[in-house]
Amino acid sequence: MRKTFCFGGSRLARRMSERAPMVDGCVFCDIARRGPTSTTALLYSDDKVVAFRDINPSAFRHYLVIPIDHIPTVNSLHKTKDDHQLVSHMVKVGKDLLNQDAPNSEEHRFGFHQPPFNSVNHLHLHCLALPFMPSWRQVKYTPLGPLGGFIEAEKLLERIKPEAEVYS
Repeated sequence: MRKTFCFGGSRLARRMSERAPMVDGCVFCDIARRGPTSTTALLYSDDKVVAFRDINPSAFRHYLVIPIDHIPTVNSLHKTKDDHQLVSHMVKVGKDLLNQDAPNSEEHRFGFHQPPFNSVNHLHLHCLALPFMPSWRQVKYTPLGPLGGFIEAEKLLERIKPEAEVYS
């Protein structure tokens, strides 16, 4: 089966733009579900997320944490307890991995690329232990204000924080 990076305007790409337990042809779904064609070594796994090394690292350490279920992008997240808890868990897993593997790096950065700047339509948290390597790659992990680009994990958590329930 041909693997796709989940972008484009095809019918397959439209299917991959919806939330689902798994999407055929999505390279990250294959990794998350430990598909027969996946050779990616996992650094962490539980019933919600898996973590692994980025195949094209931009920093001293560069890990990805992805949900097992197919969630296309940050735009698919809502102000719900479940989505907020999932992203919080992803961040905790990423922080734990970097604190264990790169405790003395100059800085840790956590965030997501927003459409149209994401390379794979399967939600993935970039966990970076700086410095960037090479240094010009920092541009990819810089927020671009109203243009989107990279959103830091804490900003995303603020954006999807559920509103307090009002009781009367």
